[in-house]
Amino acid sequence: MTVPEEELLLSVHSDTESIKEVEEEPLYEELTALRSQFNEINEESKKLSDKLLKMKIEYMRSLTSNPDSAACRVRRGMTFEIDDCKFHLKAMTSPDYQPLVDNKRIIEKLQERITLMNMELITEREHKEKILKNIKDHLKEIEDKRQKGKEDLKEFEEKRQKEKKQKTEEKPYEIDLYCNHSVTGELVRKILKVHKNELLPSVLDKAYELMELAPHIPIERCRLVQYNYVDKVMDQSFDLDEFQHQTIRQLVLGGAGGYYSFALFLETCKQNETFKKYIYKGIVVDLSTGEVGPAKPMKGYDGWTVVELKQHIGELFNIDSSCMRLVVMKEGTTSIHELRDGHTSKLDGVKKLYVSSDPKDYKKEFKDSLMYRYVEFHINSILLDITLPPGPEATPTTSNVTKRGIIMKIISIIKESDKEKRILVQVSKRTTLAQLKEALVPLVGVQPTGFIVCGYKTKFGSIPSSDHEEYEMEELDETFKDGSKLIVRLGRALRRGEKRIKLYLLQINNTEFCKFMMDTGYAKDTPVREFKKQIIEEAKVLGIDCVLELDKMRLWEKNGVFLGTLYLDHDWIGEAWIGGTTRRIDDTNREIHVYVEPLKGPEKKMLRYKQVQVYVIRWRPSQCSVDSIEEIILDDGYDHEHVIEKLSELSGVPAEYIYYSEHKKFPVEISCLDIENKFEWYSISSYRFSFELYDDGYVLYYKDNRETMKELTYEERYEIRRAEKARLNRIKEIKALYSID
Repeated sequence: MTVPEEELLLSVHSDTESIKEVEEEPLYEELTALRSQFNEINEESKKLSDKLLKMKIEYMRSLTSNPDSAACRVRRGMTFEIDDCKFHLKAMTSPDYQPLVDNKRIIEKLQERITLMNMELITEREHKEKILKNIKDHLKEIEDKRQKGKEDLKEFEEKRQKEKKQKTEEKPYEIDLYCNHSVTGELVRKILKVHKNELLPSVLDKAYELMELAPHIPIERCRLVQYNYVDKVMDQSFDLDEFQHQTIRQLVLGGAGGYYSFALFLETCKQNETFKKYIYKGIVVDLSTGEVGPAKPMKGYDGWTVVELKQHIGELFNIDSSCMRLVVMKEGTTSIHELRDGHTSKLDGVKKLYVSSDPKDYKKEFKDSLMYRYVEFHINSILLDITLPPGPEATPTTSNVTKRGIIMKIISIIKESDKEKRILVQVSKRTTLAQLKEALVPLVGVQPTGFIVCGYKTKFGSIPSSDHEEYEMEELDETFKDGSKLIVRLGRALRRGEKRIKLYLLQINNTEFCKFMMDTGYAKDTPVREFKKQIIEEAKVLGIDCVLELDKMRLWEKNGVFLGTLYLDHDWIGEAWIGGTTRRIDDTNREIHVYVEPLKGPEKKMLRYKQVQVYVIRWRPSQCSVDSIEEIILDDGYDHEHVIEKLSELSGVPAEYIYYSEHKKFPVEISCLDIENKFEWYSISSYRFSFELYDDGYVLYYKDNRETMKELTYEERYEIRRAEKARLNRIKEIKALYSID
């Protein structure tokens, strides 16, 4: 039979409640017992607390009632002290209290002293104020006197200047006056004294009287002319119809040289003759040389035609007027134009008149003529200071005209040396870089593509004249400034991406072992062999006097004048090897300098680290001389027996007789008279741990030890010493010349 779910749940709940009632009955009884015990303990604790309080009160009472207790004694002592303090306080408030009386007396004395000190301070302050007032009054008096003295001095100075000015104004001009004597015709010089404000007619009267021309020549046939007594020429005529209202001061100030160089000439003319005006200066141009002559004052009339002017100039300068060309330049300008026949001269404002006479050039159009080129060049030219490499001889010349009409004139050679020469040249201010290079071709000896022109620029922060940096001029239409300093370098202009490299010819058997070849360019990662081909081609273009063959030439890095890295054909130009590592020289931002060495045969060194190139010089003691420099290639640079073996193969001397010196850098500076004694010599039997020669380009001396030293006579020793001294001095000069490159 199935029981319903609800009835089942009610039955379970009823059982649970019954269990709870059974469990709670003993717990309640236990709790009631514990509460009863707590109440009993609490009541007992309260009783004990009350008892303790009563005991404390009784104890305190016992202390008060006992006079011998410690507390009682302390209390009595404190009472006595309090009473004593009260007594003293009462005494101190009494007017008769002695300490108080003393203090009052002290205070009164102090107050009296303070009063006296205040009075003294007031008196002192008044005294100081009086002194300050006296000082101010004294300073004011001094300042007034100084101002008065200053005003008096100013008044005196003004008076003195006024008197000086008055004296100066009153002081006459003292002018040199020249005149041809009316009787003897000799040139006479006298001092003409005139006041600066005198008019020209008055000055003429005094000059006429001073020269004592009356009665030989009337004053109407006289006039004054500004005279250049240095060149003995007339500069300007002072005609009365034009200058009669001007003072001598105005004429002096209008002169070119000022008062101290101003001179007058009393000019005369014949009867029935009229004076001609000195209105311009004639300058003759020699078209055969391009020389522009000195200016000479000329007489003339404003109304003259060009033909009349030419006839007059032809007579004056003794030149043919039929093929004469006249070129004028207006004052204050640099432009020129030609005066053509059939016109009036129109010389207003013209101060210089250029003249030439050449039948061939006269037929040309003005701007196509040499006359135009030379005059225009003369007026619009600048000077350039140019340093040239060794080349054709340069001498001061007349003006040279190139095929394109470029004019360049060598003014002077400033300095010459084996390495370079400096010249001062005159060129047109419109000359471009391309035109200058064309004009320099005869002086450099190569075509414009074979050399470059460099200028100088001042480094940042430096004095312009003390520190300049060279730079290559690349813009062909670039012009120059007057006084520019330039330097010409052999070599072509750089192409895009190239860097500059300087080449020097290395001649090991020549006293002048180093010689500049040219500047050129190299591209990054150019193989050495390809660069050698480039050098050969460019050397031919430049006409360099040196035989170069591709397989018979060697390139060295140039360190000062010494030899650096030896470049092999499979290397790249622009690299240096240091301690077995490769470093690009161009990465260090320094210019590359390279030696080019011609060889007698093909290059023998093929390996960089396993072979060492050595120059060797045979010393012959029996002759007191040396042979030409040769070379050996060592396969083991650490074994001195290997060195002796190579020297024996080269010389044919048995190895046991070979002696060699310590290695030296090229070039070696030692006299033949010192080789035997100043070197240490090593043989195959010498003890030496390691030869230690691992760099190329060093020099060894060696000898046949069987030779005995030659005994020199005095004359022989003297001649050798003299020759060796000259040779060593020349080596020093070459080192000094090229060590700074």
